Parts: sequence; C-alpha cells; structure tokens
Amino acid sequence: MFKSRIAEDILAEHLVGYGAVTFLEAPMRLKSGLVTPIYVDNRTLTAHPDAWRDIIETMASRIAELGLEFDVVAGVEGAGVSHAAALAYRLSKPSIFVRSQPKTYGDKSRIEGADVKGKRVLIIEDHISTGLSLLSAVEALKAEGALVTDCLAITSFGIDETKKLFEKEAVVCHEMLGFEKVIDKAIETKRLDAEQKEVLTDWLANPWTWAARHGIAAQAAEN
Repeated sequence: MFKSRIAEDILAEHLVGYGAVTFLEAPMRLKSGLVTPIYVDNRTLTAHPDAWRDIIETMASRIAELGLEFDVVAGVEGAGVSHAAALAYRLSKPSIFVRSQPKTYGDKSRIEGADVKGKRVLIIEDHISTGLSLLSAVEALKAEGALVTDCLAITSFGIDETKKLFEKEAVVCHEMLGFEKVIDKAIETKRLDAEQKEVLTDWLANPWTWAARHGIAAQAAEN
C-alpha cells in the first residue's frame, strides 16, 4: 500500500518537534509491565493546530488509500478520543468512544454515543504499544454487536506479540507512521545520536526482553 513519504516526514517532524515522543535516559515501566526507553503521548498534538490538522487530514487520506469501509468512528477512552472525534467530524461520520471500565450507573455500558449493534466500527488510537487497552475496546465493541475489522493509529511500536493478539481477533491495525521514521527524524534533527539510535533499534526489535537482556530496571512507572 502506497504511503506518502512527504506526509510521513511532516508527521515525524510534528511528533519529534512538539515533544509527543520522548526518548528517556532512564527507562520507565508502562501499565502493561513493559519497560521502555521511549514514551509516546500523541495527545499533546491537539495543542498545536498545525500538527493536529495534518494528523487528521493524513488519517483521512490513509483511510481512502486503504479502502476502509465503516459506519462509525470510535476512540478509546483517553488519548484516542479527541483524534477519533475530529476525524469523524472531518468525514461526516458518527463518533463514539469506548470506556476503559463500564459505567456504574444506567445501562452500565462501556460504549458512549450510539448503539453499535450491526455497525461497522473503525477504531482510532493515538499510539499502540502493547495494544492491551485497544484489544479490550475491540472486545467491548464486539460484545455490543459491532463489527470491528480495522484500527488506525498515528504510531505503533510494531511489537510482534501485539500483532498476534489482533490476528486472533481478526483485526488489522494500520499505522500512519512506522516508528523507525520517528527515530530517523530525531537523528536528523540532532535529538538523538547514533549510539542512542542503536539502543532504541535494539529495544524495538525485542521490547519485552530488552530490560532483562541488559540488566536494566525501570526508574519510573506510568500512572
């Protein structure tokens, strides 16, 4: 599938330039337990209209390139909701979001915004690391009768174990930007050097075993 190199370069510039991606001197532990030297928070892009506009327009273009067909756009509670809502508005599609936990009142559903029974739902996520929260959203949507076959994320670590989880659910996760391109942009803009790139490339190749292989302990934890 064709991807615009110009668009990818612009997105990488936004992610690195606006600090959506942080390369950590002291690795942190994500909620999933994964120890990482990279922290991604694409929510910060909504504070920069030029970057957010490019993100949403590139999302719309990727959807057209991929030929994705859907009735509803869904965001996962947290980072994915704002991007999903903006994209739905851009495409004139209904927008919903999936709670991380069921409501404690009313219908106690995890789905907010519309009935999804029999509807084709495209999930939008800001970033996929282990994919566990996204997988939970897929399961919640399917439990409500939705048809979920695709997800689109701004970035992804591309972890093999994560891909296998979604293969079992028959869901394809598309990314707008391969993470190696983010690292290349950081090198180009002198935010990383060759030695740091080697460390990050090693982590991306085998993230779950990286800390143990190198005897590294997390210095902070995601909250």
